[in-house]
Amino acid sequence: MTNFRVLFIEREPEAAERISALLSRANHTVFATSSLQEAFEALGLEKFDAVLLGASVPLPERESFATGLRHLERRQAVNRRTPALLLSPHITADQGWAPGLESNIDGYLAERFEPDTLAAAIQNLSRANAAPPDGDEQQPVFVPEEFRDQCVNEPQLMVEIINLFLAEQGDQLLAMSDALAGSRFEHLARTAHTIKGSLAALHAMRARHRAQILESAAKEKDEAGCQAALLALEEDLEELKPVLAAFHEQTVAN
Repeated sequence: MTNFRVLFIEREPEAAERISALLSRANHTVFATSSLQEAFEALGLEKFDAVLLGASVPLPERESFATGLRHLERRQAVNRRTPALLLSPHITADQGWAPGLESNIDGYLAERFEPDTLAAAIQNLSRANAAPPDGDEQQPVFVPEEFRDQCVNEPQLMVEIINLFLAEQGDQLLAMSDALAGSRFEHLARTAHTIKGSLAALHAMRARHRAQILESAAKEKDEAGCQAALLALEEDLEELKPVLAAFHEQTVAN
């Protein structure tokens, strides 16, 4: 099993001690803290393979932290997104882990998890979050095998993720088009980043690549680049939607 460097944030001393010991026994390197400020300081000094947020971290604070983590990555100009995993009472030990549905949270992990489950989640999310090589647009439209693996082959979860994406992508495209028309590049970059994360969770790698190009162009305030990337993304999503619908129908039928 690969050994990882994990930043662990937990305010409950008993849970912090238990999980830190569990990960250390599996030869993972753990930096444990109860302070979000200390966690940000650590991220500024060291590289971690994943961030693990304990269930004791309140919702507003974990959202603030996850957003801050993404801002930090942009300032550091890193070429990969550090997986942020949240311990959740809604994930069973049998499920192990599930893709994140919150903005900037990549996945949920059962509170009583095994080290190999964490390792599998980190590896899967790291592959999904890796930036494709510049100019490489020959990405697959959809990789069902990896999507099934990410969802631990759980039909209900797969259907839920696809439904959520299909329900939101139209509004996201409209929001990006409006933002570009109004030269609101910061808003355009944020929305492109959000849809890029959703596409990564789906393992829809071609459209994810387009969304990444759009996000980068928006950060550079490159209007022509944004127009071209947004048009290409719209075309990729039109190709993706029937593929997802067919997979959805097959999953429900089985």
